[in-house]
Amino acid sequence: MSQDLHEIARKHKGHNVRWFRRMAPVYDVVEVFARHIREKVVSDSGLSHGAKVLDMACGTGAQSIAFAKHGFSVVGVDLSPDMLTRAKKKVRRGYDMTFICQDASSVPFADSGFDLATISFGLHDMPEEIGMAVLMEMRRVTKPDGKLVIVDYDVPRNSFAAALGHAIAKIWESKYYVHFLKVGLRHYLDEAQLSAGE
Repeated sequence: MSQDLHEIARKHKGHNVRWFRRMAPVYDVVEVFARHIREKVVSDSGLSHGAKVLDMACGTGAQSIAFAKHGFSVVGVDLSPDMLTRAKKKVRRGYDMTFICQDASSVPFADSGFDLATISFGLHDMPEEIGMAVLMEMRRVTKPDGKLVIVDYDVPRNSFAAALGHAIAKIWESKYYVHFLKVGLRHYLDEAQLSAGE
């Protein structure tokens, strides 16, 4: 990690911990609206039973749990101890999963160890430089024939819907959300040299 990226990561960690200490108690209220997305990510993944999944910026664990309850081995990574405390309370007997409090831009895993790496609704909550580093880590730790799944905001084609959605989302999103929406998810994928699927 370069000195500049290290400093950005240090500042981001402080912001992240403070921000999600406030958001953790209410985060799962908003999560209700994303439940169908979590299940779709799992059903569309095409993974074999027991496949290894890495969930970056896992928050309160909704996507991690969605994979674990379908028999996958899951590691969830997040910077916020408050979010992970809530995630750990959702783990049920028989789930093969672990949560670790770690910066997702530099994870302690060997190359090509996971069948799938995912980040959902996390890129918009971090500086662009950190987001790019997270995507590169996802690519590094995923098997060559594995999959990367990235779920996040994009700008709706309808300008009224875009304006309304933006105004509502700004109520609870972090300070990085506006920049993320301005440059767009496609920019992140292009910069990380990742191709987009549907």
